[in-house]
Amino acid sequence: MMAVPESGFVFLSTTKTGSTAIENVFAPHAQLLARRPASLKHVNARAFLYSFAPILNNHGYPRDSYELVCVIREPVDWVASWWRYRSRKEAIGKPSYTGNLSFDEFAEQVISGKAKVGDMQSFVIAKDGSRAVSTMFRYDRLDGAVAWMAERIGIPKPALRPANVSPDRRTVIAPSTRARLEEHLADHAALYEAAI
Repeated sequence: MMAVPESGFVFLSTTKTGSTAIENVFAPHAQLLARRPASLKHVNARAFLYSFAPILNNHGYPRDSYELVCVIREPVDWVASWWRYRSRKEAIGKPSYTGNLSFDEFAEQVISGKAKVGDMQSFVIAKDGSRAVSTMFRYDRLDGAVAWMAERIGIPKPALRPANVSPDRRTVIAPSTRARLEEHLADHAALYEAAI
């Protein structure tokens, strides 16, 4: 989570969407930055509103003075990124390790609930069920998100440097598995379609 309320926004760091690279270039302009542990770095909208919004308010940044923004990745590609990330050598021996699974097998585990990758729909909503994140950028248009943030801050658009790069693995999935995964992630897909 990277709060830049002086420039009118708070960036909520969704997983597997280049959030570390974005934070790396904009961190010097942030008024508040949570990077560790992962539960703070990837705090969802509901938790942000409960825990961090009051802190910002107490320091002169009322909730109506900034918007919440995040990046959304196409859902099947997002799951594939999780599969690749969990196959890195640092994950060997952990229950979540995927180096021994095909992408099709991992997708089946996501569908069944055996493999947890999070829920983008719950990431962006407030306690009352309304969508708290007003601006969502597509991962495949990350350059636009960077340009938007740079313009808000008032600096030239910086170049992103890759961070937390996952191993390169070929994602092969059966059409029937893909169709069931897409159905399972329908809410996520709707958010992606609504993103700019």
